[in-house]
Amino acid sequence: MLLTTPTVLLAVASFAAVSQGSVIKARAETHQVTLVNNCGSGNPVFLYEGNDKQGSGTVSGPLRGGVAWMDSYGDCQSSGVNCGIVEFTLINESNLDPNGNPYQNSADYSLLTGDGLGNHQFTYNMNFDFNGDGCNKGPGACTGNSAAQCPGAYLGSATEGGAPTQCVADNVGITITFC
Repeated sequence: MLLTTPTVLLAVASFAAVSQGSVIKARAETHQVTLVNNCGSGNPVFLYEGNDKQGSGTVSGPLRGGVAWMDSYGDCQSSGVNCGIVEFTLINESNLDPNGNPYQNSADYSLLTGDGLGNHQFTYNMNFDFNGDGCNKGPGACTGNSAAQCPGAYLGSATEGGAPTQCVADNVGITITFC
């Protein structure tokens, strides 16, 4: 069989189109942080490792050391000092810790008041839920300054007493509601 130049070019172009269509590309790591203010005043904000405070938004790449609070509400100060906070880390499981284990998405309430712990006082109700593939949960609302009222919270000066909510999935977001 004799192949002419147009036939060969058509065959190569068809193969290239099919090949490119079948390539699976990994989706870039992103995490949506949604902050909801039901307090009537103040501004819900968060910051994370190496970044300034901001409102709701999408973070590209891992989000480590997140802290969310109501800024300009009552006596709340930078990083949620004098107010309750939600602490969180959102990171895809393909990122491995130094021991080769996958990271987990994790969040908790902090009402730590000991020296050097931020003086985080219960000031407003807080709630959080993860949003993502197989990772749609939270511990329930924090409505007071006790373990019964604030599930999984770190309270007082007991830095080992809390129970973070964790899950493993990629591109997980978090919705944090105040009041």
